[in-house]
Amino acid sequence: MLNFSLKNLKSSKRTFVFAEAGNNHEGSLRIAKKIIIEAKKCGVDAVKFQTFVPNLYYSHDQKERLKKLKKFQLSYSSFKKLIDYGKKNGIAVFSTPFDNKSADFLNKYQKFFKISSGDNNFFSLIEQIITYNKPVIVSTGLSDYSLLKQVYDLFKKKWGYFTDNKFLVFLHCVSSYPTKLKDANLLKILSLKKKFKDVIIGYSDHVEGIEAAYIASIMGANIIEKHFTLDKKFSNFRDHKLSADPKQMKTLITKIKKFYEASGTGNFMIQNCEKENLVPTRRSLAASKPLNTNKKIIENDLIWVRPGNGIINKKEIIGKKIKKKMKFSESFNKSNLL
Repeated sequence: MLNFSLKNLKSSKRTFVFAEAGNNHEGSLRIAKKIIIEAKKCGVDAVKFQTFVPNLYYSHDQKERLKKLKKFQLSYSSFKKLIDYGKKNGIAVFSTPFDNKSADFLNKYQKFFKISSGDNNFFSLIEQIITYNKPVIVSTGLSDYSLLKQVYDLFKKKWGYFTDNKFLVFLHCVSSYPTKLKDANLLKILSLKKKFKDVIIGYSDHVEGIEAAYIASIMGANIIEKHFTLDKKFSNFRDHKLSADPKQMKTLITKIKKFYEASGTGNFMIQNCEKENLVPTRRSLAASKPLNTNKKIIENDLIWVRPGNGIINKKEIIGKKIKKKMKFSESFNKSNLL
């Protein structure tokens, strides 16, 4: 199970991947459970859903939107079942609340929270979630620096400082569905890291495919949130198309793991795997032409050849005499010098 602590996020040499199931279950508890299992098979660290009361989410005159939301809505008891189902199957399951009532419900069962881009200025909800004293992830779509600083300052004011189990995460996000690759603005990940040094920085991806998410991991995103579906053609609901299917999600996680495997430590050193090639590929000093016995060696008598198992310091040779004849390109060593 995911250890969602500040220490773990900072010390782990990898990117954590969250499968954003959202409403891709379309109101079916059975499908939601299947999403959890398939996401677990892909190797994700957590699966996230969305919890809402439609009439506390959209105004009464948004009839089509409300009709769809009521169709997709899962009951609170269903979310409790999903969280328990995740625990039973060894994977963290949590949900984003879209209203204050849902936040209070979820607080009974989940250890951390996510606030959507659309609600990163919904301060009533944010202030309520802050009181739970749990880690909070905030997506940064639709925001400028001024708003994010306002959100950051609110957390610092209420909490004073961040602790291992009470901290803030910003996910760079572009609230366009789907986001074009040219609009992904992934350099903002680095800008967020620079501006908010004590905040964990990640990426919430709405670009089709897995390229942007993979690049974000290379750029240092601690968390990747990627929409996930069982089938991109599941229905005409928009989110399926921009989501990763199981094959793509598995590929993304494999690529991220390979990236970290290849990343190493960054230390300046000769690695153990190189040592067997150290002598064969280095050079040592050798005769630039046939040299006779008692020949006093000068600079022009020297060339550099492989392997590097002979003398490498010219000062140890120049001015010395040859003990016995040397062939062209024969390496110098102490046994052939007087």
